[in-house]
Amino acid sequence: MESSAQQIPEIQVIPTAAQIFMFSAITWNRHHIHFNKDAALAEGHADVVVQRALLGNFMARHVGSWLGNRGHIQRLSWKVQKSATPGNPLRCTGTAVDAGEAGGRRQFLCALTIIDHTDAAVASGEATVVI
Repeated sequence: MESSAQQIPEIQVIPTAAQIFMFSAITWNRHHIHFNKDAALAEGHADVVVQRALLGNFMARHVGSWLGNRGHIQRLSWKVQKSATPGNPLRCTGTAVDAGEAGGRRQFLCALTIIDHTDAAVASGEATVVI
């Protein structure tokens, strides 16, 4: 990898209502907006809502697919700006900047964004990766 900024190849995910429901079940997230459309509508959402943690999972998948077996994610943080709903594509985009050497390995700082089907940012985040 070169020391200048480089694009992380984009991935697209399309969350499904079943995936959102199962993610709630496995993480013990009982908030009804993640599995009950009527409850989500009553709270002003267009449909059930993708969990914050599932969006983070998509970011980790994005960075992990770029890294492959070359390294690992050392730190990942993100903030949700907008709700995402099932059936709508989400594009995971990012840029990696060489941050130098740490313990004999290259360290990269990654700026990450999840963009919805309307081209609005759903979440933004940062990852530190070691290669």
